[in-house]
Amino acid sequence: MSAPVAVGISEQEYLTNPEYEHCEYIDGEVIPLNVGTKSHSRIQVKLARYLDTYFDERPIGYAAAELHCLTNSKKRRFRLPDICVVLNDDQPGTRFLERSPDFVVEIRSPEDTVAYCTRKMEEYLDSGSRLGWLVLPDDQAVVVFKPGRPTRTLMSGEKLDGGELLPGLEIEIAKLF
Repeated sequence: MSAPVAVGISEQEYLTNPEYEHCEYIDGEVIPLNVGTKSHSRIQVKLARYLDTYFDERPIGYAAAELHCLTNSKKRRFRLPDICVVLNDDQPGTRFLERSPDFVVEIRSPEDTVAYCTRKMEEYLDSGSRLGWLVLPDDQAVVVFKPGRPTRTLMSGEKLDGGELLPGLEIEIAKLF
């Protein structure tokens, strides 16, 4: 996790200052995101393409990249997941998502620890997300998170699925890397 670039910043300043566009907001601190690698970017695009195709065929929601999401209304935390899925958007026209996304994907950057990424995924689930995928490029693996269930790690040769949340969605792990 990167060190804060600013402390004691108001939520309004965070949301309107272009300097903070690619940063997260955690309890009054503006935290820059670690820059992903070429591999990270390619995985993000591939996953977005799979999800976009899924929603073209089933118009029940949408996928977005790095959308500001308010994950905890009491502590006012804004996260920018690599990809998020929003079903039945009840907030059309807003600049950011005023809740946790229904499904979130984080792709581990080399500077981020697995423990840090896991804590972020748990924050999403605690705030209402119903599915999370933590992609580990170096291991060519994906850790699947669901509320109230143990995590499951899938490797090359296995398939990700959208479960009850996104029925019919299947992605071969090997095709991500």
